[in-house]
Amino acid sequence: MLALTGVRKRKTEHQSPVRIGLLLCGEVHDALQPRFGSYAHCLVDRLRLNRPGVEVKVWQAWKGQLPGDVMGADAYLISGSPASVFDQQPWVLQLADFVRRAHSARRRLLGICFGHQMIHHALGGRVERTSGWGLGLHQVHLHRPTRGLPRARPVQLYAMHRDQVVTPAEDFEHLGASDHCPWYLTRRTDQVLTIQGHPEFTPEFFRQFLDVAKAKFGADAVARARRSISDTEDGDLTCQLLNRFLLNNHT
Repeated sequence: MLALTGVRKRKTEHQSPVRIGLLLCGEVHDALQPRFGSYAHCLVDRLRLNRPGVEVKVWQAWKGQLPGDVMGADAYLISGSPASVFDQQPWVLQLADFVRRAHSARRRLLGICFGHQMIHHALGGRVERTSGWGLGLHQVHLHRPTRGLPRARPVQLYAMHRDQVVTPAEDFEHLGASDHCPWYLTRRTDQVLTIQGHPEFTPEFFRQFLDVAKAKFGADAVARARRSISDTEDGDLTCQLLNRFLLNNHT
């Protein structure tokens, strides 16, 4: 575990900081880090967690690091990953167990992409591999009003996945879907929020990512994804939604 450099903390007699645990399940490609930084810094910056009243700690879950005590944070963010939730790697199995324990302990849980799938998988839902990649800027149709997101049009978010939730875990609300992914945005009361897309990806990051990862996806999928790139996406609005959830409106 490490405390993220540059994250400010504020403690007073009357208010303790909101403690956020980042459970990282992968890393930004080495070639992109000089320009865009690490995945942890990307998430902290995009979700505006580097602010007074917030304490962020990072665990490299994909390297076997997890908090020793689920009560070590008020909320946990489970990141994206190149792994699959049904991989039998020890760290994946350990993370699923941690999610179940944190959920039982009433910790807030936020899942992005792999994290979205992991939460549903760990809590009894089903995740399957689809026939092709969901890659590029996708339109997400909201099934019910969601604070901070547009109501009159679809939400546009970058996505990069083959696996997806096909049966949600029990008691999750169905907030939004894309044509490629029916269970795209889900919520369970005020404790769990999950999203299949990557609101933390900016258009420039996604463009550069396709350059370094094109062999993984194939020429046709990359060409389609490139054509979808637009500056009129909703990553910022969605990151504000995720910020409010993580901080529980305490700052």
